[in-house]
Amino acid sequence: MFTPHRRKMMLAGASATFVAALAFAPSASAHECFKKSWTDAAYARALESDHYMSLAVLADQFIVASVAPDCVGVLDYESLWASWMEENGISHVPLVWFKENPEQAFKAWENEKGNSGPGLLGSGNDTAALGYLGNHILTLESTIGAGLEAAVGAGLCEFPGV
Repeated sequence: MFTPHRRKMMLAGASATFVAALAFAPSASAHECFKKSWTDAAYARALESDHYMSLAVLADQFIVASVAPDCVGVLDYESLWASWMEENGISHVPLVWFKENPEQAFKAWENEKGNSGPGLLGSGNDTAALGYLGNHILTLESTIGAGLEAAVGAGLCEFPGV
């Protein structure tokens, strides 16, 4: 179990990392709007595309890897986010769209050779068809924190210093 202070510090760091991952996307021009309803076939095709990355992958790479590297690949985001997705009419774990291939874009970001300016598009208002991650960051982060706590408590992975 994390102490309340330790959990608060962990989530604060995760929050900054998650927001930075979305707001300062590389030349990839990632944006935070996501389609709320997909057919299974369309979602599978989008996942195979070089231009989409699951929010679960981003959460693992930017939040979990920064606060508990041993827990990367352990959390089941679909289960963690199930009630949030149901409440918001979201059929599948959101996909983040990239203008370029995400791997190339993240390499450019890591090498600091890409455009690191904000790449967020859209009005920021949720609609029946589209959602905006910025409106849901606190919920997503708290469920990730709870998932990390449960995974560490179950001995599935370790949190540094615990």
